[in-house]
Amino acid sequence: MFNLENTPYLLDQKSEEQLKEKLSYLEERISLLRRKGALTDETVRNYYGEKRFEQVAESNAIEGSTLSAGETELAVLKGVTITGHDPAYVRDAIALDNALTRLIELAKDKNTPSNIEQLHNIHQLILGDRQGAGVFRNERVTIRGSKHTPPKTWQDIMRQMETWQQWSIDNSTLPTPLRAAILHAWLAHIHPYIDGNGRTARAITNLELIRAGYPPIIIKKKERERYIDALGESDEGGDIRSFLELIFERLEGALTGLELSAKKMQSFSPALEKIRINQQNQLQIWETSVKLLASIIEHQLNTQLDAVKGSCNFRIFESPLDLDDYIEVCGGHSVSRSWAFILAVSIPGLPSIERLAYIGHRSAKIHQYLNREGGPSLYWSKKNPTGFPKWISDDAPPYAKELTTRIGNGDEWYILTQNDQIETLSTTELASKITHSLISMSAA
Repeated sequence: MFNLENTPYLLDQKSEEQLKEKLSYLEERISLLRRKGALTDETVRNYYGEKRFEQVAESNAIEGSTLSAGETELAVLKGVTITGHDPAYVRDAIALDNALTRLIELAKDKNTPSNIEQLHNIHQLILGDRQGAGVFRNERVTIRGSKHTPPKTWQDIMRQMETWQQWSIDNSTLPTPLRAAILHAWLAHIHPYIDGNGRTARAITNLELIRAGYPPIIIKKKERERYIDALGESDEGGDIRSFLELIFERLEGALTGLELSAKKMQSFSPALEKIRINQQNQLQIWETSVKLLASIIEHQLNTQLDAVKGSCNFRIFESPLDLDDYIEVCGGHSVSRSWAFILAVSIPGLPSIERLAYIGHRSAKIHQYLNREGGPSLYWSKKNPTGFPKWISDDAPPYAKELTTRIGNGDEWYILTQNDQIETLSTTELASKITHSLISMSAA
């Protein structure tokens, strides 16, 4: 059993068993890299060098910064104000980069688990010369968009943070990804500082990971809603499963990046660069096709549900695949589950329906039908009644099991139906079929 005693979180036995499988898988991947000698100094420098400014830019972007990774690099290395952006964002970029540099130094001490002293050290660098740097607050705060109320007094904060620290010390041998996620969510729950809590919590997660030999993770701005929703679930009911799922997915992505760095040739090739530009263009066509399909489904559902006073809510995720993930999927390889959109249909007096459309590689049947052309497909998930993972494969999906388009052609969809037949439909036709299926499911 994982020791979550004295934390705000609980896990049932089934969730623990599933977590152990995932943790074993993550540990096996990092162990293979170590055992094969792929984690050379050159590989690690290459990976960290590529991700350094992206990590700073994305963590600050969650808090409102508008600097891109390239602009962040310029701000950090040159210290110049970037035209069109708030000068405070440059200050924040430099401060967070300093904190992450210090974090790497702290990670060299393998025997000291994360504690309050390290936390203050990192937070002081993140806030710089602003009030409250490296000091627990002595005033009330609220968390924007959250129903949770953090402790109100310095005494309450100190008592809860001492419990946080003691748990960290007492459970230093727990699997690192689990420790990293719990310390992160718990710190955000206590919200001990007047400002900079999110950036500090994300930094502590990476301190834990780097100390144990894992690559740092990046939670991107596009995942902000999912990130905040998952923290909200852990705050309100102690249900940390969605947050663990997010952290583990991001760690899978980081491991993929580290594996690619281990394989990558160091020399620049103009021909290979042109190929990557073409791949990026194909990825943009795919993303546009998925968003258009989702938007038409949303429009058709709302139009038809008006008659019965029903409604549908859609969440369409920005850029669910990055270029490396897209290339892996086109090669027929699995990547961490990439969410395309979530829909929820509500009709008064009837059970609601929620479905997640996620992206994976093409099935063998579709792959063969399209003359062995690799590419991404959409699949459906439904809510897991047992809780973890939050979403599981849908055994009765709306209209079709798999949806894909040919590479570079987003107007025509190839559909693997529930009875394993393949159909070809336009985007509007497919949206109509899915809409009709969802309404029929509500009426069933």
